Amino acid sequence: MNFIQRNMETVSVIEIVATIIGTMGGWEAIKYLLNRKTNKRKEEAEADGVEFGVLRDSMEFLQNQLKEKEERFVNQTDRLRKLQDDYFELMKEKQSIELELQRFRCVRPKCAQREPQNGY
Repeated sequence: MNFIQRNMETVSVIEIVATIIGTMGGWEAIKYLLNRKTNKRKEEAEADGVEFGVLRDSMEFLQNQLKEKEERFVNQTDRLRKLQDDYFELMKEKQSIELELQRFRCVRPKCAQREPQNGY
């Protein structure tokens, strides 16, 4: 009888466990217990996907900023070169005018042949 009583207790325990599983969702609870590792890998993959998405967005933002800065640098460089070209042109004009003045400048004080005339 002892064996039968133990069997009854075992059946009773199994019924209690089955009742608890049934109240927790039955088949869904069993699927959850069987697929814990798979579900964990899926969650980690989703988290990695979100993280990579954020990193990709950050990289695109930084690349756009770099591109804009490079464009500004090119524009400023072009502007600087244009100003330098204008400066060199003015320097050439100034030098040619000074050279032309040297041709007509008289070193004698109050020279009558000086053009343009002045009181020097």
